[in-house]
Amino acid sequence: MKTWFDWMDTYYTPRPQPEGAQEGETERILALARQKLGLAGDAPQAQPGPRPRPAARRIRRLWALAAAAALLFCLGVGTAAAAGVFPWASIGDFFGAGSQQQAASLGMPGEGLSLTQTKEGVTVTLEGVLDDGMAAYLPVQLTFADGQYDPDLRYNIWAILTPAGPVSDGVSCRQLEDPDPTDATVPLMLTARHEGLQPGDAVELAVFRIFGNAVHDDGSTETVWSWEHELTFSFTLPEARPAVTAAAPEGTTEPDTGIPIAQVSITPMRVAVTFAEHPDDAAVRDRLSRLPLALTFADGTALALPEGWGEDGGTRSAYGGEGYYMVACEFDALLDPADVAAVTVNGVAVPVA
Repeated sequence: MKTWFDWMDTYYTPRPQPEGAQEGETERILALARQKLGLAGDAPQAQPGPRPRPAARRIRRLWALAAAAALLFCLGVGTAAAAGVFPWASIGDFFGAGSQQQAASLGMPGEGLSLTQTKEGVTVTLEGVLDDGMAAYLPVQLTFADGQYDPDLRYNIWAILTPAGPVSDGVSCRQLEDPDPTDATVPLMLTARHEGLQPGDAVELAVFRIFGNAVHDDGSTETVWSWEHELTFSFTLPEARPAVTAAAPEGTTEPDTGIPIAQVSITPMRVAVTFAEHPDDAAVRDRLSRLPLALTFADGTALALPEGWGEDGGTRSAYGGEGYYMVACEFDALLDPADVAAVTVNGVAVPVA
């Protein structure tokens, strides 16, 4: 027989409220419980004027409200019950100077979450979520118990976002600059692609492994510390500006490989190029992932994008499936996709406007 908490684990999806607001949330959970558990129909409609309530019924209702209130308290850990302000002050440099104002003007202000869970000496805090229309950016703070933290290691998280949408290969992680490397905390930025999902969709971030790598003099890494437990954070995707997508003119191909270019997509944080084939040859896929990319703006200026991966693996990404291969490149700062007139792929311009 399912317990109350078994049912909540399966069916309950939190609904963000304005800052500090919880009005109506208890009644909503009770109504949802009645519906999912098939205990009763809709709650009785209020009748005009005061109406005496039998003592036993009054006590049962008080117990139900108390249980729901206790449940809300429990759900405060790892569940987004109320949205706050995105933590720009701590990770604003990741998105470039003036990013907070730029994000607001582009319709992607983000939300603060402050969801925290602890297991086996490691506390994971999901600080917020910012969405660019193709990916969610999730600043995370790791806090280590005594004896767990080594400032000489580079830390990483393995996680998944569910549902991930039709195109996803997991969550990438970048360790950010730590303002105080002696305080047993590590700031990270997770990037979760989710093409196909919309603002307001309920999602879960499942963290299942954290590991620390030693970086050797030759640049190679070795995992010397590992933590393997599952933590789940539930929230909804915030407001985001839809990606600008343009189909390539018929017959447009990448000149070095001859593979057709299907379309380009631009968000305030990235450009993605979709090819109409998925090459069997790994060397060809690697060549496509490193192609020169550039943006041409409406005012005639151009911006060449990095051709490889950044130090933390966050600049380029490449992934694909049956019949397509996609290469994406993040920008170093937020920009307005409406200002882009064309995307150039290895010398071939794909008009956007």
